[in-house]
Amino acid sequence: MKTAMSFWKKSTFLSNIHFTRLVFTSFLIFFTSIPVSSFSEEINLKLQRHLILITKKTIVLEKEIDALRKKSETKENLQKIIDLQTQIDRLNLNFDSRATNLSLEDSSLKKKEKSPWTKQLEDITAPLLQAIRDLTEKPRKVDFLKKRIVSLENTLAIHKEASQNLINLEKNQKILSTPSKAEEKRYLSRLALLKNKYDPELTRLNLEEAKNDLKEILSSDESLLDTAKHQIKDFFKNRGKNLLITLATFSSLWWLLSRLRRWILRLNLFAQMSPAFGKLFSAAYNIFILIICLLVGLACLYFFNDWLLISLIVMILLLVAWTSRQYLPTFIQEIKLIVNLGTVREGERFIWNNVPWLIRDIGLSAILVNENLQGGELRLPVRDLIDKHSRPVVEGEPWFPTKVNDWVILNDGSYGCVQHQTLEQVVLRMKGESLKYYSTTEFMSHSPLNISAGFRYCIELGLDYKVQDRIGEEIPKLIENGLKNILAKFFTGDSPDFTFLEVRFDNPAASSLNLMIIVHADGKSADRYEENRREIQTALVQICNENNLTIPFSQLTINMSENTPTHE
Repeated sequence: MKTAMSFWKKSTFLSNIHFTRLVFTSFLIFFTSIPVSSFSEEINLKLQRHLILITKKTIVLEKEIDALRKKSETKENLQKIIDLQTQIDRLNLNFDSRATNLSLEDSSLKKKEKSPWTKQLEDITAPLLQAIRDLTEKPRKVDFLKKRIVSLENTLAIHKEASQNLINLEKNQKILSTPSKAEEKRYLSRLALLKNKYDPELTRLNLEEAKNDLKEILSSDESLLDTAKHQIKDFFKNRGKNLLITLATFSSLWWLLSRLRRWILRLNLFAQMSPAFGKLFSAAYNIFILIICLLVGLACLYFFNDWLLISLIVMILLLVAWTSRQYLPTFIQEIKLIVNLGTVREGERFIWNNVPWLIRDIGLSAILVNENLQGGELRLPVRDLIDKHSRPVVEGEPWFPTKVNDWVILNDGSYGCVQHQTLEQVVLRMKGESLKYYSTTEFMSHSPLNISAGFRYCIELGLDYKVQDRIGEEIPKLIENGLKNILAKFFTGDSPDFTFLEVRFDNPAASSLNLMIIVHADGKSADRYEENRREIQTALVQICNENNLTIPFSQLTINMSENTPTHE
C-alpha cells in the first residue's frame, strides 16, 4: 500500500511537470513563425503536426490518470494508472527523439536491481577487489580517460547536431492551425527543456577537463612496472608479516599433528586390526589435521584483521570446492582404493596390459611390481584402478612365462633366447645372433613355450609291415638300446642332457607301423634344441640301416573297378 501511495504522489508530480512543458511547447509553436531555411516546408509541417499529435495524446492520457485518481484506490485502478503512465513516458521519449532527430532510448528500462546474493558476493570480495583496484589504478585511469574523451567527443558532436536542429525548429516553425493554450504551453516548454538538455557548452568543458587530466597522468615519470613494484612492496610491507606468521603457524601445527600420528602408529594400537582400517585411520587423520590447520590459519588472519588475505583464501577454497564437485564420485572411489577398501587391494595379483603385477602399495599412486620383468616397477594414478579387480596370490604362481636368458619356442615357429623383457617389449636373440622384437602383449599372444626348465622330444618313426611280428617288444628294445649307445654322451655324467628315453609302438598307419620315441632333455641343453633333435633322427636312421629295418614312404593305392571302361 505504501508503494502504491508513493507511486500515486510521483505520478501526480510528473503530471504537473508534463502539463507545464506542454503549455510552454504549445505557446512556442503558436507565437513562432519564421520561414524555413534548413528543412523543407513540407517536412517541417509534418514534423510539427506529429509533435502536436504526441502532445495531444499525452494530455488525453494525463486526463485519464486524473479521472482514475478521483476514484477509489483499487488494485485495478492502480494498475491502469501504471499502464497509462508508461504510455506517457514512451510518448515523451518519442517527442524528444523526433524533435532532436536522434535515436533515444529509455535508460530506466535498462536498470536492474541487484539481487541479494550478488550484493553479498560483492561484500565478500570487496577487500580483494580493492587491492586489485589499487594495483591497477594508473592504467585504469588512463584507459577510463581515453574512453571518456572518445565518448565526450561523440556526445559533443551529437549535442551540437541536436542543438542546431532545435534552433532550426524554433526559428522555422509554421503552425497549421491555432492550438489550444495548453497545447501551446506544452509544446514550447518541451522545446525549451530539450534546448537546455542538449546545450553543448557543458560537454565541451568536460572534454577539456578530461584531456587535461589525461595529459597530467601521462606526464608522470612513474611507469607501470614501477607502480606495480610499489604496490607489491606495500603489500608485503603491510600484509607480509601477517602472511608469514600464518604460514609458520600452519606449518608448525601440521608438523606437530603429523608427529602425533606417527606416535600413535608406533603404539601398535591397530596391530590386531586389518591393514584397511589402518589406512582408513591415516586418511581420516590427514583430512582432520588439514581442516584444523586451515581454521587456525584463518583465525590468525582474523586476529590481525587482514580481510584481504581471508577473502583470497576463502575464494580459493570455494573455487576448489566448486570445480571439484563433478569429480566427487571419482574422488570417493579413489579414497576407497587408497584405504584398501576397493576392488583392487594391496598384496594381490592385478592384470595390467595383459601382464600380471603384484600390488605393493596404494597411496596417492599405486605401485605395481613384477620381479620377472626388467624395470619391473610401475606407478599408476589411483584413478586408473577404478572399475578394475584384483585377486589373492596363489603360492608358486608364475608372474611371467620367461626370464632373461630363457630359451623359448613361439607358436609362429620362432626359437630363441630372451635377451630383454620389459613392460613394453620382449627381445629374442635368434640363432646367428639376430634379434627379433615383440611387444609384450604380442609375445604373450604367441603362447611362448619355455624350454629352459626342461623339455622333451616326441619323434614318430614308421617301419615296414614286414616287421609286424617284432614290432611289439623286440624292435622298440632294439631302437632304445641303439639310441643309448649312439647318443651315450647325452646320457652319461652326473647331470646328463637326456634324462629319460622311451620307445613304444604307437599306431598302425596305412603304409607303416609307427613307433613313438620320447626323450626328456634337461633345460641346460635348450640352446641346442634343434641340433640335438637332428642327432636323434640321424641315430634312428643309422639303427634302421644297421638292422635292415625298412622305413617305408607314403603310398597311394588306386583300385580299379572291373566295369571301368578301358581305352584301346
